[in-house]
Amino acid sequence: MKGPEKMSENIAEFDAIVREATIGHLGILTPDGFPRVVPVNFVAVGQTIYFHGATSGEKYEAFAARQKVTLSISIPYAPIPSYWRAKDYACPANQFYKSVLIRGKARLAETPEEKADGLQALIEKHQPEGGYLRISADEPLYKKPIDEVAVYCIDPVKVDVRTSFGQSYKPEMREELIRKLEERGDPMDHETAEEIRKTLGK
Repeated sequence: MKGPEKMSENIAEFDAIVREATIGHLGILTPDGFPRVVPVNFVAVGQTIYFHGATSGEKYEAFAARQKVTLSISIPYAPIPSYWRAKDYACPANQFYKSVLIRGKARLAETPEEKADGLQALIEKHQPEGGYLRISADEPLYKKPIDEVAVYCIDPVKVDVRTSFGQSYKPEMREELIRKLEERGDPMDHETAEEIRKTLGK
């Protein structure tokens, strides 16, 4: 298959990407018919996506109406300059990546317990070192914040996972890219080389 390798419902790869990525781009349709894309900090609990926000506005209205929404999540890897693959020819320039596209049904967490669980999962992901009192619907410290915040949920209907690490390139070209990435040694080069090795079964 040419281009990015498509892996639908690949749970292990999905879990790895949504665990590592910290920001997703939420797609909703606004009342004027224009699509709107909103960056959000998110967490996945199983395959359900949670994030928090205000209790008003276009995003809130879309979720209150249980609209269909999308969430695009991506992790960029190393850029590949064109001259690594062809002299003087600009077209082979590329950047490798992992991505997840979630098509799902929007809803708002309705119970204090689900809101607290979603908020706790968010803080665990974004502040893993701790330093806070656990968020619980029974904890007096959090009763007012839980009441006043909206916790947004996306229940996936379809999940597409894509990775682009030169799968369409001939094995010898991928071996050459690994060598050049390791020689260059820029941020993400080593990680990218390891991902390319996986496409070679190494």
